[in-house]
Amino acid sequence: MELTIDKRSFLKGLARTHGVADRKSSMPILSNILLTTEDTNTLRLAATDLYLGVTATASAEIVSGGSIAVAARTLFDIVKNLPEGEVKWTVGANGAAEIKCGKVKYKIPGMAGDDFPPLPNPGRGEFVQLDAAHVGDLIAKTSYSMSNDDTRPHLAGALFEGDGKVLRMVTTDGHRLSKAEHKIEGDSMLSFSMLVPNKGIGELKRLIEDVKSDHKKSGGETRAQVGVATTGGNAFFQGNDVLLSVKLADEQFPPYAKVIPQQQSRRVVMPRQSLIDSLRRISLVSNDKSGGVRFAVEAGHLRIVSENPDVGEGSEELDVDYAGEAVTIGFNAKYILDVLGALNEDEIALELSGELDPGVIKPCGDTADFVGVVMPMRV
Repeated sequence: MELTIDKRSFLKGLARTHGVADRKSSMPILSNILLTTEDTNTLRLAATDLYLGVTATASAEIVSGGSIAVAARTLFDIVKNLPEGEVKWTVGANGAAEIKCGKVKYKIPGMAGDDFPPLPNPGRGEFVQLDAAHVGDLIAKTSYSMSNDDTRPHLAGALFEGDGKVLRMVTTDGHRLSKAEHKIEGDSMLSFSMLVPNKGIGELKRLIEDVKSDHKKSGGETRAQVGVATTGGNAFFQGNDVLLSVKLADEQFPPYAKVIPQQQSRRVVMPRQSLIDSLRRISLVSNDKSGGVRFAVEAGHLRIVSENPDVGEGSEELDVDYAGEAVTIGFNAKYILDVLGALNEDEIALELSGELDPGVIKPCGDTADFVGVVMPMRV
């Protein structure tokens, strides 16, 4: 195996793949990245942890073909620190890879490419093109409320749906729920429903950011796109020269429509940033474990209170648009801040019923494309 590749192209492919390699796995091969030549001018890079798989391609001058698996982190660090210019890559008969760039030279051990586990293949799966910015926005508005508990796989991920008219993402950890939607313009045959594990959502977010960045650099007049397909229990996301495969969770996501209150008796409208600032101040004296603060709502005012015998107490009053009956309810301040931080609108509406009923946060405006539900707590 012998080839020449531009350092920047090599580094770009490694940056998109090396993070998936599993250095803690009991299978040493999974800590490696697979380099395989294709035709006379393409190098394919691949990494997997058996649940996620990422492949990327880079242009190269192939002198002789072949494949080799090398330590992902080591190779990434080496290439990252090479001087600018062409990198000469050679694999000798002993299976070691020799890297030359200018006056710099490395030799690192490798493993046979045939030992690397095969990555899922979309086969004949048909890719549907989605607006990359819309998918990125759905992730930004919902990813914070995914569970991090891998023993609860039905919650440790995001429900990603498309029904031909709406693109939707829903997450919940049992204490809060987020639902975001984007309308699909024009006619679309888009129809899917998948439960994507949280690690897959993290990689999809990186892919979206890369696609948008590359599109901006290229000066494209149309909007950046990302392809999606499902087959064999896997989801595939394609953007530019990168293909991401994700093993989907074979679990039933909770019936989220039943969790979202359909009617609330109280609607409090206020500036989003003012509520953020107040919550940050008052939560400084909240209980470290519960993070609980009390919302006391009455006509024209919202009073946020925190009382902690070990630290102290604090309160702040905000002017709000509300003319209904008074109510007091406790919330985890972090949960509310997470919702507010995911939104961009200047004003939000906090919808409430009783002190034991969930609170609902919605952006104020013409579009009702987001709903955040936060369960109350005793404070």
